[in-house]
Amino acid sequence: MPESSVILNDINKVFIPCRTVLEMEALTSLLLEHYNYDMIKEIPKSQPTSQSLIEVFKVVDIEPLERIIEYFIDVVVNRLKPIVMYERDHHDRFRMGNVVAYTKTRVCLYLALHRLKLKFLIIKDFMDKFKENGFQLDESQDEGYRTFLSAFHKEYTEKNIMNLKLMLSTKRVSERVSQLLDIKDTITNEDIIQALTFKKYLDDKNRVKFIMREIKASLFVCKVMLAKIDVLNPFAIARETMVDTEDIMISQDFIPELIPAISKCLSENQNDQLSDCFRAYEFMMNSILEGINYAIKVASGGQIVLDLNATIYNTGNIFSF
Repeated sequence: MPESSVILNDINKVFIPCRTVLEMEALTSLLLEHYNYDMIKEIPKSQPTSQSLIEVFKVVDIEPLERIIEYFIDVVVNRLKPIVMYERDHHDRFRMGNVVAYTKTRVCLYLALHRLKLKFLIIKDFMDKFKENGFQLDESQDEGYRTFLSAFHKEYTEKNIMNLKLMLSTKRVSERVSQLLDIKDTITNEDIIQALTFKKYLDDKNRVKFIMREIKASLFVCKVMLAKIDVLNPFAIARETMVDTEDIMISQDFIPELIPAISKCLSENQNDQLSDCFRAYEFMMNSILEGINYAIKVASGGQIVLDLNATIYNTGNIFSF
């Protein structure tokens, strides 16, 4: 995986100071292994304290995990301020604070939104290639990944791992340095990657559940931060009627039902139904990406406007294969 100076410059500006976003994402994903998303769905609107979130996440007296939540809420989230629009006496237009992609107070929020969008773009990349290949899987896949859902999960997992490794250095320190450091209660980069990617051997149903947990974890982290800047419905976009694309992201009708339906149509050679399912998928996916772009635009006071497939930060070459 080439790491050009452009990519590394992006990483140094963003990913190192925002490690806490990935820690919270991992912690939330692990919570959702055992509890339904409905348990935490409305929590962001209440702007929780670190102590209340520690209790919700059931990590009381587990010091390394308590520290993750404390830093996220007490430092990262509390640093966020609503976008202030004010009028100066000498002209009529409104001015906004500096909310571009590398602004220190907002960079963690942008990374969380970047991660949320990236997860959907990984899915979209797989589905686009599937369509371009005449609704057929890549026959060069290893034999164990020739079913639609196994290939789908493999693609998601591999690209997610690539992105995480681009963000999180996994270089090992020397034995001498290791002995000088007391790391028994420290969450390492390897721990984060392991927590976010460790489910390798799953049946089809649990493959889909795993990806949904990943999406919901990112969504929760984003919403906690967006609520702090008084954006409570960040993914709602106006069409003929108001569409809250957050509902589509977590809907049973989207990934949990539609992706297995496409898999079934493929295995049973039901081409007409496959085309219908794919059109429904494309409509929902495009709506979701528009909704995330809208949230990014709102969070940046209109200063970050992305194309449908664009990301805030550089993603390396994960979409080149």
